[in-house]
Amino acid sequence: MSIPDSDELFPTVPEGFERRPNRVPIAILGVGVLAALFAVGYTMFTRSVVYYQTPTEVLSMQGEEVRLAGAVVDGSIAVDATTGTVTFAVADDRTTIPIVYHGAAPDTLRDEGEAVVEGALGSDGVFQADTLIAKCPSKFQAKTTES
Repeated sequence: MSIPDSDELFPTVPEGFERRPNRVPIAILGVGVLAALFAVGYTMFTRSVVYYQTPTEVLSMQGEEVRLAGAVVDGSIAVDATTGTVTFAVADDRTTIPIVYHGAAPDTLRDEGEAVVEGALGSDGVFQADTLIAKCPSKFQAKTTES
């Protein structure tokens, strides 16, 4: 048995032809990088999206943990300093829901402002909030002075 020549193992490219580099590994790497970037972007987007339920939607979700957003009903805010309880109501166009929150009221909680609460609607129709966030007004106006 004889050892084959290197020309037999690795034939030379015929004259006039050029051997092209194999680009399949580069294409696979590119597809992998694009897939990883897409996955990271999709994950970041879905985690940053926050969905709020309206008072009308929450009525059908009794007992479920939800995030509720609505306008604070004018004159409904009551703070009981002895028990550390804040009660108020939020409303949308059709429904008003009373809220009970055990904790300090944020300074930005105002009549007709926007409030976001997390918790559950009880069988008595009162929303028991674990978290209370009062949104800041998005539009500031200068005070007008009368002369």
